[in-house]
Amino acid sequence: MTQRLSEYRTFVMPDYGGFDLYDADFDVRDDGLIKPARARGAAGNGREICVVCAQTRFKVELVIETWAAQPDLLDGCDGYQEMQMEIPTGLLVISERTRGARDISLPKGEYFSRISFFGRDTARQLADKELSTDPPIDHDGMERYILQMWRA
Repeated sequence: MTQRLSEYRTFVMPDYGGFDLYDADFDVRDDGLIKPARARGAAGNGREICVVCAQTRFKVELVIETWAAQPDLLDGCDGYQEMQMEIPTGLLVISERTRGARDISLPKGEYFSRISFFGRDTARQLADKELSTDPPIDHDGMERYILQMWRA
């Protein structure tokens, strides 16, 4: 089994239906990623990953991990997408689109990445059920995304 090198956990509000991950030097959103991300949950172009979430009413958990080599697939995930990602600045931006952005430090370089999805159907059903609930019940983190990255 390979070794996990780092782990970062946060909550992200899926503004406008999702969130984006990209190198700090690449700050222009690729709208061409939206359609494939809707179909598959996520899509990338080598410098950006666009994630489309199942709902927009509560925060999703995002875990970003770096690995020494390709890790095993995660058990129990709803699905996953694999893609390459370049991080030339060493800063990976987590963008909540119009709600703001923050970044985390990673070693500069090229990575293979896998983003795995959890809880999407349950989160969608709860969000639809609670449309009339005021205030909404706290379901933050029920929908989860784990981004695993290892050197290319």
